[in-house]
Amino acid sequence: MDFVKTLSYARNRAVECYFWTVGVYAEPQYSQARVMLAKTIAMISIVDDTFDAYGIVKELEVYTDAIQSNKIDFILTQMHCDLQSKVEKGRGQIATGIECYMRDYGVSTEEAMEKFQEMAEIAWKDVNEGILRPTPVSAKILTRILNLARIIDVTYKHNQDGYTHPEKVLKPHIIALLVDSIEI
Repeated sequence: MDFVKTLSYARNRAVECYFWTVGVYAEPQYSQARVMLAKTIAMISIVDDTFDAYGIVKELEVYTDAIQSNKIDFILTQMHCDLQSKVEKGRGQIATGIECYMRDYGVSTEEAMEKFQEMAEIAWKDVNEGILRPTPVSAKILTRILNLARIIDVTYKHNQDGYTHPEKVLKPHIIALLVDSIEI
């Protein structure tokens, strides 16, 4: 759809999107699922970039209302808040999740970041406990959710934004997985 030209502010992360999908659907028989998920992640990235770098408040309020009517606003808000990069702020974003937490609770940057890390660790414990409990949901579906959480963890490990700056975080993983040969 040539988003690079029509939406110049949006990040072009086709390789990174595909890398995420390999983490979710590693098995060879899921090649079509990888392609579909990569396209979905790319579209979500464009929405994220629109919020962070392009849209004005009045436009984004209308867009947010549309999303909220479908009741997925909580998920989008939570995803947008695991930590936002300084680059996004430099592009004109008003406040990051860390800054909102600092303001709301009167804490320092370090304290806010520690709290976010603590929340992430608690979330991992919840995920791990949940995956071990009996549930009516298929284990195959739960495994995909767990795998997505894992790849997100790799992408944003150690307070780094590996999606915005893939050369620092994701490139070595991508090269090891998709470029370097494995001796048999």
